Amino acid sequence: MKFFITLIFLFLIIYKPGDSVCQDKEELTDRIREELEDIHLDTNLRSITLTNEEFLPDMTDGGGELTGFYNKNGIRKIYRSIGISYGVMITEFYYKKNKLIFIREKFNSYVFDEDTKSFDYTKINTTYSGSYYFHKGKIFNSTIKGNRNFEVSSTDIQNLLNIESDEAVKLISKSIKEVRENKQ
Repeated sequence: MKFFITLIFLFLIIYKPGDSVCQDKEELTDRIREELEDIHLDTNLRSITLTNEEFLPDMTDGGGELTGFYNKNGIRKIYRSIGISYGVMITEFYYKKNKLIFIREKFNSYVFDEDTKSFDYTKINTTYSGSYYFHKGKIFNSTIKGNRNFEVSSTDIQNLLNIESDEAVKLISKSIKEVRENKQ
């Protein structure tokens, strides 16, 4: 009996289940970072860009742009920029095998000039940035600095980001299909 207790004790010391979960998270994060680097270095990716009229339901003050980067296997990255009166929201979606793996968001606010009582559109300040790592459609790791300009609870952010990703993929996929059909 004493032998079995010692064996179990040694197993628990060596195994450390808490470390295993953390290690898996770190390993998955590292693999996604490597995938992001591969995407950035891939010079064979093609791009297609939609202007704000083509992807936004309503016009914004600063316009918008949606650019998809893809290869024969599918969409690898989507860059979205939406300008509003007080700043620009930039979102980058990254995919592996048509599955969302990472989202980076950033809001650059225009600096308000107290003397002129208006925004100085030549000066920006990053007031929010978020990095979200996804596995099987769920956020498993994130880094957030600042606050999003619109109220979204932490439980809703995962759903919101998945919806935004799905909408962007749908629009870019439609445009890619149209380009391919026009070539034939």
